Amino acid sequence: MRFLYIKPNSVLSQYIRHYWVLEASDSDGEVCERVIPTGNIELMFHYKKPFIIKGEGKGKEQPRTIISGISSGYSDVTTRGESGVIAVTFYPHGACNFFKFPLLEIENLSLSLSDIWSDKVRYIEEQIEEAETLASRISIIERFLSGYLTPVYNNEIKILKTGISIINGCKGQITTTQLSSKLYLSGKSLERKFSAFLGKTPKQFIKIVRFQEVVRSLSTPGRKSLTDLAYENGYFDQAHFIKDFKSLSGYTPGEFIGLGPCHSDYFEQY
Repeated sequence: MRFLYIKPNSVLSQYIRHYWVLEASDSDGEVCERVIPTGNIELMFHYKKPFIIKGEGKGKEQPRTIISGISSGYSDVTTRGESGVIAVTFYPHGACNFFKFPLLEIENLSLSLSDIWSDKVRYIEEQIEEAETLASRISIIERFLSGYLTPVYNNEIKILKTGISIINGCKGQITTTQLSSKLYLSGKSLERKFSAFLGKTPKQFIKIVRFQEVVRSLSTPGRKSLTDLAYENGYFDQAHFIKDFKSLSGYTPGEFIGLGPCHSDYFEQY
């Protein structure tokens, strides 16, 4: 199995954090990964067999090309033989420069991209599948995305980026009231901007950022006790910390530690 990150070109790098690529062969058997909240909207372009979303029965095959809104929960996906996918991970402020609808509409959803860009998606899928190299597939995707790029230049996007920077800077240890005060906005106005341009309310995004900080701490050698970690990340007590972590990842912190350090490679940072 091959897994790697690729940086976008200079123009798209303002909006896209990276591409990640996963390829698996028949000899790898069934590869199952847990997808947890990252605070980023993603596109996925399958050029071999799509993943299966695990659930009751046989599971459900993903569409060939997908847009995934910011999720508040986890899911399990598995390969089935020859698999290949390129995923586009937007910065939290990035996706709104390509999609001209309130991004809260795709919250917790994974949809076929053809439901949004029906006129060109099938053609791009065929091009990507027929391409012979990873570099050519990336080039096809970048040309495709560049055609939909309409940069947002207004005060609202500036406020959003400042808000995201504040949340990240304090590692998610801030209340929506405190954030509203720092941005000189009412709570309702702040929620409206985050919902439209990011795809989550401020409270939900703060929760994801704090969760990702805990994930990094648990993946770092020489970590502290769970009690210390809970208090350091602003939880009232260890019970609240464990409940919150499990609701987002499906694991208790102890179970996550037991997965080993290699497993954390698949958990994105915001």
